[in-house]
Amino acid sequence: MPMHVIRMLFIPREQFPTDRVRINVLFGRELLSRGHEIDLVMQAASDRVPTGPNDWHGRTVWVGRTDCRDGVFHRMHKHWLGFLHDMRLLRLARRAQYDVVLVSDKFITASIAVLVAHARGMKFIFWLTFPLPEADLEGARTGTARYPWLVSIRGWVTAWLLYKWILPRSNHVFVQTDRMKRNVCAHGVDPAKVSAIVTGFGLSEISPIDRESRLESGSSITVAYLGTLNSSRRLDVLVDMLALLRSGGMDVKLLLVGHAENPRDLLLLEKRAAERNVTQYVEITGFLPQSEALKRIVEAEICLSPIYRSPIFDVGSPTKLIEYLALGIPVVANDHPEQQLILRETRAGVCVPWGARHFARAVRWLMSRSRSERAEMGARGRAWVERNRTYASIADNVERTCIEVVAGASRDSDRDESRARSATRAD
Repeated sequence: MPMHVIRMLFIPREQFPTDRVRINVLFGRELLSRGHEIDLVMQAASDRVPTGPNDWHGRTVWVGRTDCRDGVFHRMHKHWLGFLHDMRLLRLARRAQYDVVLVSDKFITASIAVLVAHARGMKFIFWLTFPLPEADLEGARTGTARYPWLVSIRGWVTAWLLYKWILPRSNHVFVQTDRMKRNVCAHGVDPAKVSAIVTGFGLSEISPIDRESRLESGSSITVAYLGTLNSSRRLDVLVDMLALLRSGGMDVKLLLVGHAENPRDLLLLEKRAAERNVTQYVEITGFLPQSEALKRIVEAEICLSPIYRSPIFDVGSPTKLIEYLALGIPVVANDHPEQQLILRETRAGVCVPWGARHFARAVRWLMSRSRSERAEMGARGRAWVERNRTYASIADNVERTCIEVVAGASRDSDRDESRARSATRAD
């Protein structure tokens, strides 16, 4: 049992059930196993998920209704149902139950929760995992958003709420990287109350595979990507890379493990593959639970981590890269700031500029290495994750910060009680 117990109501953007290791491992395993008391408020991932209170590692996740039908009206209805559910549970939260309310990436909910928390003597923490307002505005500007006009309005509203209302009133703010911290603080947020919490990986969930026995002589090569297939990721670069490799005589296949929120984005990828005459060499799995997705990824000799350089993506922490390294697979990644740093430290792959020919050249170079050399690269990546990105060590930072925030709440309460006693004596 920790010296200070964190009593937290956590309202994440993710839906229930979720494969996100940040929730299942960081909060569900690491923090709860240390004796902390954390309850969740989430929206159902589908109409088949039971709503109401559900058991969550011995605590409670309160699951609200959803609307999974297609169309802009149903999408708005889904968000409305989620907001009502958040408000209903927030109304029940009291200082006697929780010391702190944590909201992640839900801006309208957070704008009200920060006031409710403070009014009831609780502290408030906001966790920004991605610059979502900026991403909305960029998606609307470029036309990659599914409903550009709606996304544009959301971007302007959430940007104002985030930087003018939520963050100035938060007791603490979690972000993903030091670069994101600098961007947030550029809006006037006190750097002392902003912490960067990097992406980790639950190493106990899957073991690295034996790379020595993976590739038989004469067999085709699989290169793989894990993640969203949204057009904003510009994954046509991987299709073009595949065409270059095959035209150069390499028997290679491209495995894309993931799905696109907008069906149009998937059609664009398939159209690109047809234009480059590589359709039969591209496999798109669609959405898979994390465990199944990782089992497909280990089929690959090389993993790919393309993150298009932009002010939006540059501040992120690349989850897929950490997953590849944890699996012990050599990586080809482009020159995203954090990817450059990680690959320089690990020597577990190749970092290249953005472009199909650069990715293709790196794949050729890696496949020209011996199996043992590639296995050594993978082992270095796994060892680096074990030293730097396990959720046990990440949980230490989150736990310490939350305890400091809660301790601040206790000191505030003591001061209020002291003032009340002084006022009573004066009377």
